[in-house]
Amino acid sequence: MGMVTIMNENTPYYANLIDSHFHLLSMKEKGFTISTVLDEMETRGFSGGIDIGIDSTDHLQRVALVKEYPFMRIASGIGPWGATHKQPVSEMVNALAGLFVNSMPDAIGEIGLDFYHNYGTVDKQKELLIEQIELAHYLKLPIIIHTRDADEEMKKVLEQYSYPHGGIIHCFSSSMDFATFALNKGFLLSFAGPITYKKNDELRKVLAYTPLSSLLLETDSPFLAPQTFRGKPNTPTFISLIYEKAAEVKGVEVSEIIKCVNENFSTIFAC
Repeated sequence: MGMVTIMNENTPYYANLIDSHFHLLSMKEKGFTISTVLDEMETRGFSGGIDIGIDSTDHLQRVALVKEYPFMRIASGIGPWGATHKQPVSEMVNALAGLFVNSMPDAIGEIGLDFYHNYGTVDKQKELLIEQIELAHYLKLPIIIHTRDADEEMKKVLEQYSYPHGGIIHCFSSSMDFATFALNKGFLLSFAGPITYKKNDELRKVLAYTPLSSLLLETDSPFLAPQTFRGKPNTPTFISLIYEKAAEVKGVEVSEIIKCVNENFSTIFAC
């Protein structure tokens, strides 16, 4: 595959943007050059970004990729797709934790439940989620949650714990009821490209309801490009379009969204 271009005249420039969730190794698979992506974020004056793992064994590889970029953070975890592995959950989680001995991640994630894809069994997905929540508590780290078609079971798991180190519901696509639950548990809600899609009025209602003090924005690159680039590989430089839509929905200036997202990101990743 040829190199994917990340500059585009349709992506407006703002300083101090943060992309709270993207996958550099998945972007590489789509034809992006990782150093080019990170250099462009640096050139554009991003104040933060967090790379999310795609595999339980990729932690050290990603630490090396981002070490020259001080604005970058990483999260590592085993998503619900890990439930398809024959390896026992405790062995997978212990192996993951073993990678952290000399390089602690900034969060555990993404972890969660996904009943849309039916990864493994429900019980194994829940076991994998719970063990990693407990690992995050032990390490005093925030968690980054993936939930798809699993909100009721997710609520049952999450309500068993408090989250003194914080948490994020990534790529929020759930109901107002789940948003209220998550906010009451102290989670930040991170919205992605789907808030720009023409038929997503219900999701925009949830965004309008979400306090600015609980808001993050993300691209989930290389997935879910905003409306202007829908169907194409996504990149963190497209997040300016998501900030603009969030400002429109919230009825505030883009600068206010930037300020609040920076404050929220800095708070949850204070260490």
